[in-house]
Amino acid sequence: MNKISKEKRNHIIVVLVLTLGAIAGLWFGLISYQKTKLNEVSKKIDEKQKQIDKIQKVVLDANQVAAELKTSAEKVNDIESGMASGDLFSFMVSTLKKFNTPSYKVEMPQFGPPSETETVMFPNYPYKQATIAVGGRAYYYDFGKFLADLENHFPYSRVQNLVLEPGSSTGTPEEREKLTFRMEVVTLVKPNAP
Repeated sequence: MNKISKEKRNHIIVVLVLTLGAIAGLWFGLISYQKTKLNEVSKKIDEKQKQIDKIQKVVLDANQVAAELKTSAEKVNDIESGMASGDLFSFMVSTLKKFNTPSYKVEMPQFGPPSETETVMFPNYPYKQATIAVGGRAYYYDFGKFLADLENHFPYSRVQNLVLEPGSSTGTPEEREKLTFRMEVVTLVKPNAP
């Protein structure tokens, strides 16, 4: 009973070899091909998900950028509200006189006519600049404090061509201690200002 004929044994071996060949053929022909395709599809899905995540991040960042842009525009409008506009001479003289409180003890009786030019520091800059010559007298300490506070208070203005000379040799000793100064105050002019 345990003995199988040689012919049956050969048939069983052939059937086993054909079965194994068919299974191997199915594995390499269909299953491994499908696994490769699944891996490619999975990679494409991951790439598309990364793109979607980037787009969602851009959308979220767009809201933040819009809020920052609005805040920056408000800051620019606040700064521009203090800029020179209209009659430049009266604006600059009144601004300097309002700023020159009695605590500074700076005498500024001389104001020259303002000149308006393109801003030379930066090309294609949207603001023009106005320059006015100012002359007067003050004690060294008071004038230094006035200049520092003036440039710190007005971020869109600067002092240039400053000339300091000793006070006159005549007069009271107090008057002789005062310095005579000449300077140019340059300020930005609001665009589209009349």
